[in-house]
Amino acid sequence: MEKIREWSFPVVLLTAWIAVAGYTLSSLGEAHARVVGAQKPAAAVPAVEKVAPVATKDPSPVRKPGKTLAHRGPRA
Repeated sequence: MEKIREWSFPVVLLTAWIAVAGYTLSSLGEAHARVVGAQKPAAAVPAVEKVAPVATKDPSPVRKPGKTLAHRGPRA
């Protein structure tokens, strides 16, 4: 029983270390593959020929006469 207690901790520690190292290396490999894939040139996108203007409710940014400005004060 003493031999099992004496050897189990180093064996478990070494096994855990190997598992963590393997996971880290596989994650680095996947990250490298993602970076290489992201660096490939994108496919050609056809240019937009006509851009539609955006309609607004009030095209004039000027304040209307007679309309008072509301003071809102500091926000909490």
